[in-house]
Amino acid sequence: MQPRTWLNGRLLAALTLTLILALPLAAVAGPSVTTGLGYKTMVQELCALYAQKTGQKATEMYSGNIGQMLEQVKAGSGATVVISDKLSLKASDVRFARFQPLGEAVLVLAWRKGITLQSPQDLRGAQVAKIGHPDAKAAIYGRAAVAYLKGSGLMPAVKDKVAMFSTVPQVFSYLVSGDLDAGFVNEAIVRKQGKKIGGWMEIRKDYEPLLLVAGVVQGQEDAPGVRAFMDFLATPEALAVCRKHGLRPEARP
Repeated sequence: MQPRTWLNGRLLAALTLTLILALPLAAVAGPSVTTGLGYKTMVQELCALYAQKTGQKATEMYSGNIGQMLEQVKAGSGATVVISDKLSLKASDVRFARFQPLGEAVLVLAWRKGITLQSPQDLRGAQVAKIGHPDAKAAIYGRAAVAYLKGSGLMPAVKDKVAMFSTVPQVFSYLVSGDLDAGFVNEAIVRKQGKKIGGWMEIRKDYEPLLLVAGVVQGQEDAPGVRAFMDFLATPEALAVCRKHGLRPEARP
């Protein structure tokens, strides 16, 4: 009997140790968060602050524009929270259980070093030969850029200069290299890397307001860390990160 008692004791101790080690892992389970590359830096900062405040580490997923990320969610990527503009999320094939407002984003017109634009009308001039914007179907700033060019009446004069790219960071990289003279991007990227280009201005009309939200994928409301993460996004500390990256609390007049 003694060998069996000793063996059972060893097995019980091993099982107890396994359960103890598993507890911290369960305690720090966090949400799976995705966004388009244009807001990657902001979401990374939010997730880092969330981990610091709660001890929960979010799984972060970034690889393309928001249209591409939504397709991945639809295909089963496992993302439980998606951060983008509300219009894009509601129009997608992915269903959402709830939204947490983060602020209003603004379209930005930026230009390369070596030229200066005083107004968007300068896009008509000879100094601007190439204009870029993100994907108009899959990227929120691409959709806003095309709407602005049409709504402002600029499109007929500049359509032969305009080229479409996949993401905000791609457009910005071509402004930095000088392969584009002007481009439409977001305020987050120019706030962080504006010294690499000639300048930028806000565009606040002729497109639907870009209301950034965090959306919980339907059916994932009770997934690990989701409720805690959404509660965190409503805190002053989280909203301060959003303001730092160019989101405004007030709606556009």
